[in-house]
Formats: sequence, C-alpha cells, structure tokens
Amino acid sequence: MSINEIAKHLKVSKSTVSLVINGKAEQGRISKALAKRIMDYVEEIGYKPNALAKSLATGKSRTIGLIVENIGDSFFGPIALYIEENLRPYGYQVFYSSTFGEPEIANEILNTMLEKKVEGIILSPTLGQEEQIHYIIKKKTPLVIFDRRVVGLKTNYVGTDNYTASKKAVQHLLDKGYSSIAMVTIDSPQPQMQDRLRGYLEVVEQHGSSPRVLKLPFRTEKIKDSSTVQEFFQQHPDIDALYFSTNYLCVKTLKILNTQFPTSTFGIVAFDDHELFELINPTITCIRQPLEAIAKEIVQTIIRQLKHAEADFVETIIPSELIIRRSSEK
Repeated sequence: MSINEIAKHLKVSKSTVSLVINGKAEQGRISKALAKRIMDYVEEIGYKPNALAKSLATGKSRTIGLIVENIGDSFFGPIALYIEENLRPYGYQVFYSSTFGEPEIANEILNTMLEKKVEGIILSPTLGQEEQIHYIIKKKTPLVIFDRRVVGLKTNYVGTDNYTASKKAVQHLLDKGYSSIAMVTIDSPQPQMQDRLRGYLEVVEQHGSSPRVLKLPFRTEKIKDSSTVQEFFQQHPDIDALYFSTNYLCVKTLKILNTQFPTSTFGIVAFDDHELFELINPTITCIRQPLEAIAKEIVQTIIRQLKHAEADFVETIIPSELIIRRSSEK
C-alpha cells in the first residue's frame, strides 16, 4: 500500500500522512490525535516506507560508508562486522568496499558513497587520498580515520599503539635470549608500518645489534618467486628470530620457506593475530590488536559527529596485547 492509498483510506491529505510517517507531525502542526490515528493504521497494515523516498523526505539516508583496504582479510573483515553490529542499534546500515591499496579505486569509491548521500564516512585511507579527505573535512561530513593516519590533516582517528607494541614484541624476543632478530615488513610508507619499523629499529639498536630488514612488495601476490626471501636468509645466516610487521607476511614467508622453525632454536613474533597461528606448529606469538574495542570506539566517534557536527576532533589510541605462544619460547 502506498502513502496515497493510506491518505485516501483515512480521508486526509497525502502530505499529512508523509509528515506523520517521517516524524514531522509537530512541525506540520498536525494534532496528536490525528497523528496517532495515522500511525495506528500504518502499524496495522505493516506499511514500510521506501528507503529512497524516506531519504528524500527526511534528508537522511541512515547509511554510513566504510572504506578499507581489503574487506576479506583477517583485520578488516572482523572490524567491519563489529562496526556493523555496533551501528545497528543506532538505526544505521553500513555500505562497505575495498580499495586494495589503489588510490584511484579509493577515490572512486569515496566519490560514489558521497553521491549516494551516506551520512558519515569511516575510512582506512590509502596513500594519495589527502585531497579528498581534506574536502570531506571542509564539507563537515562526519569522518573517522582508523588504522592508519593521514599526516598533516587533523581529524578523528582511532588506532592502536603500533610503535610501542612493536618495541614490546622485539624486546620480548630479546628477553627470551634471541640476539639476531630480523624484521620482515612491506615496502610501504604507510604510517602504521613506519611506526612498527621504527619500534623494531630502536630496540635492536639500543641492544647493540645490527638491524636486518627484509622489505617485500605491498601486494604479496607480486612476489614472483621465493628467491628474495631465500637470498635474505642466505645473506644473514646468523638470524635466530623473525619479527613480522603483519600476520599475512608471516604466513606468506613460512609458506615460501616451506619449513617449520623449531622453537628451541628460532623465534617468531607477528604483528596481528591470525586464526592459523594457533594451528601452526609451533603456535605463533603475536601482537593482537583489540579489534572489537577499536570498532566500538570508531562507532562512538562517528555517532558523536553525527549528533554534534561541531564536535572537536578526537584521537583515540587503544593498546594492543602481546600473546605469547610457543614460537618465541626457547
């Protein structure tokens, strides 16, 4: 049944029904008794307004755009589900998409979401998005950046303590008796990756050791063969422990080497947990990011901006946890 049919049945104007359904009865000077009669009938017939029509009538889409690097990976996938779960009680639906780290795709997705009138944006930015993000801030569209910062732009940010947690991971290996610790990371200037690298370098240098860093391509599928990894180990035969800046690099490297390092002689720690890490022998020690807590804080921040457009920007850092398993035990 349409609004027009409801109006005819109740013998009132179509505009009256529209105002009541969209919560504007008082604004339209419609009596409480008439508004109640209309809503009672709407509930009786189970009328559900068309989402597009309701959006046009209220100026609210009740949608939030979530843009991440890869919605299918072990970090962004759970984050997306937690965000969706925490936004639902506020009456918001989530539109999400993946950039795959490509600025052109990221900008296209962002433009499309803004055209679709999403009420807010939750973004894990790629490099090269600074201009678009500056536009969103200037336009006063509610925005929360997470996981990776945008250098030089002040906005809402939610993330973890990449630098401190990285230092904790490397120090843990040193405390366990490993002395020649190498780091495997990605060849990327992303702030969170630079923070993790900086933490590694600081602890190793303070210990008087020589840093050994293997940088693999940002997109691991671009690694054509295993020679780069194998050559790194051949060049540094004294390595007795590895620190991985991401969980997928850990999985990829172990797969390339096609071996399992005995815990009695070789240490492994990865940044970010992975479901495989409790199945691999030895089980893998990791820095576990507080995904649920991060998602909850993202939602609280975007809701605050939606309710108070002039609210001050907030930066929230939620500490990660070192999960000790057999791979770092001598």
